[in-house]
Amino acid sequence: MSNFENMEFGADVIAALNSAEKVESLIKSIDYTRPLNEYPTAQTISDFLAQNGNRGIHVYTQDLNVDGIAVSDAIEKYLEKDSLQSSNLKQALVTPMHLAFSLDDDKDKLAELKGNQKHFELGTFLHQCILEPTKFGRVTIEPKYSLSTKEGVESLMRFWEEKINEQGFGVNSDDEEISPEKAYEIAYDKVGELGLSIEKQDGKKTYYHALKQLSRLEAVSEEHYLKIQILKKHYENYGGGILKNLLKHSKREISFYTEFEGMDLKVRPDAIQFEENIGVNAIISVKSTACEDLRAFYYNAAKLHYDLTEGMYQEVVSKVSGRDFNTTIMIMLQTVAPFGVAILVWSPEDIEMGKYKFRTALQTAKNCKETGIYSGYETFADADFGLIDMQLPQWNNRELLPS
Repeated sequence: MSNFENMEFGADVIAALNSAEKVESLIKSIDYTRPLNEYPTAQTISDFLAQNGNRGIHVYTQDLNVDGIAVSDAIEKYLEKDSLQSSNLKQALVTPMHLAFSLDDDKDKLAELKGNQKHFELGTFLHQCILEPTKFGRVTIEPKYSLSTKEGVESLMRFWEEKINEQGFGVNSDDEEISPEKAYEIAYDKVGELGLSIEKQDGKKTYYHALKQLSRLEAVSEEHYLKIQILKKHYENYGGGILKNLLKHSKREISFYTEFEGMDLKVRPDAIQFEENIGVNAIISVKSTACEDLRAFYYNAAKLHYDLTEGMYQEVVSKVSGRDFNTTIMIMLQTVAPFGVAILVWSPEDIEMGKYKFRTALQTAKNCKETGIYSGYETFADADFGLIDMQLPQWNNRELLPS
């Protein structure tokens, strides 16, 4: 703080300046993967789209298999793959013990996916809508009839029959569109397969549930329906409709597997887009948030180490595909009022910090694998027996006003 020795500042200001100097010093000490001015900017993408309009080129998944595997597989298969992902490496930044504990996360997620419990998650659904906009129109409000009465079940049966008839098709288990009549037939056959009668309550319920599934509509509450319609309007209006063009011909939810510095890694970005379509090879991440504004979202992104994830995505996808993925575009959507949308292009400094965190965490994971030692908080101890010198954060050292 030599530049400020003769100036009078409050303790909180001095702490902030100290912190800023430490951050600047850290950034300067990092070996950048490339000069910061070689990263594209938001203007790069904007200029390309303005000059090239809505033209788009389809890139085939098999053409991305250069140094690893790029494949459109099910999320269950991705989770079963025994490779490190960003959630593991985030934990490695805490302690090796946290890394070891996180390695069973995929098993828990897989068990949850395979479970029978299903409930509507607004954030998850909105996330899907951004990647597949037709889903905005795939919601409906189911009447509140009772399934415990014959009249209630029959009313719900008629409701879903009418819904399938209105849209002009149903969708079978192979994701193929079928005629309404075929959908009714499959639902009716389901009753017989279970040895039930359509005249009985259990049979009626089975027919109702089968129709609901064949409709491929999502039954939501009136509140959620309204929120979805508001966000749909913001999606369509944002930047003059840029989101549709931004995602046109992108690859969505493709899994990438490779070996990186002797460790097996996997990533599954929400989408990737190509320089042929938007002027840059970009990772596209969709984040739903309950943050009230961008400032709160930025804070949350830092707190949750989004930068590590995005840095890892760029590194791994570039290696697998043989393309230079040097841009990260994050689509933020609010699950709280006013349900806004924002398209955020990550800064070179933040991506480089994310790559630094990624490589640091990967080295920790590699050391742990080689030694078989996953130590806990004692890694922060300078003294023997894990005794840690504790110190509260700098912002706590501030002058108190007299009362």
